Amino acid sequence: MDDSFAGGVGERALAWQTIWLKGLDARSPKAFAFALACVAAATAVHVVIGLVRPDTVVFAPYYAATLVATLVGASAAGSFAMLSGGAIAYLFFAPPEWRFALLRLDLVNWALYGTSSAVIIWAAVSYRGLVQRLREEQHQRQLLNGELAHRLRNTLANVQTILNQSLAGERELREKINARLTALAATNDLLVFSGWRTASLNDILAGEFRPYDPARVAWRGEEIQCPAEAATMLALMIHELATNAAKYGALSRPDGRIDIAWHREDRMLVLDWVESGDLEVVPPKRQGFGTRLLNSAARGFNGTVETKFLPHGFCCKISLLLPEA
Repeated sequence: MDDSFAGGVGERALAWQTIWLKGLDARSPKAFAFALACVAAATAVHVVIGLVRPDTVVFAPYYAATLVATLVGASAAGSFAMLSGGAIAYLFFAPPEWRFALLRLDLVNWALYGTSSAVIIWAAVSYRGLVQRLREEQHQRQLLNGELAHRLRNTLANVQTILNQSLAGERELREKINARLTALAATNDLLVFSGWRTASLNDILAGEFRPYDPARVAWRGEEIQCPAEAATMLALMIHELATNAAKYGALSRPDGRIDIAWHREDRMLVLDWVESGDLEVVPPKRQGFGTRLLNSAARGFNGTVETKFLPHGFCCKISLLLPEA
């Protein structure tokens, strides 16, 4: 197939999709032209059906034309389709007994056609207005989400500036806090993209391990969308584990490796973190801030954190009860 032809077909399909989704301006020439096209299409269908079944209902195809014309072009276009469709039906498809005089037509059929078409136009106009209001509300939500995300980034930047000034002599602590704030900001960006509903666990992991060698980190598990509050905590927990791995664990050794797997047990998310390689694993003598953060975050979601310091590596099992999305 010629590329230019395929491109032209794609552009026309996109144009029709845009017209169907956004509609046309009420009472515009394009709206009436679209209504006329709907009536022409209905007439073609009428002709084809008439070849198979000549006794078909006279007005039947024009109900669909009226509906589509109203949805796309509003009530004026729908009324135009109704009237022009009725006129064509009378002139070309009405049975012979209708032809004597206008006042002696089958008034019952005309009344049914007019009443049904009026109901179709009313319902389509109501639906069109509802869809337009929903689109406007969605647009407003997107603007508010963008503004909220912008203000949140500015707030985090201000917090980082204050911390840097307040902890000028505490370099290690300052770097730890800045890294955690950066992890929170990355997860917030994911949540903004989804309208503050959920964030994918795959996306959270991909963002956290972006600075590291992808050949040394692997994860597998079913696609899980984490509700906003759980996503934020999971991001902090994964960041804490990744930071420890980079400083003391698998990512601090040339042949170190991290394998992550997870599964769901009803609403419980179970995640296994395994570090392996030529590691010198030494259990900590005291509980540090990172360990307290992991345990505190898990308790907030009725979960647990189990850690094992083995001769060949480090293992961590996290269980969290995911809230309803």
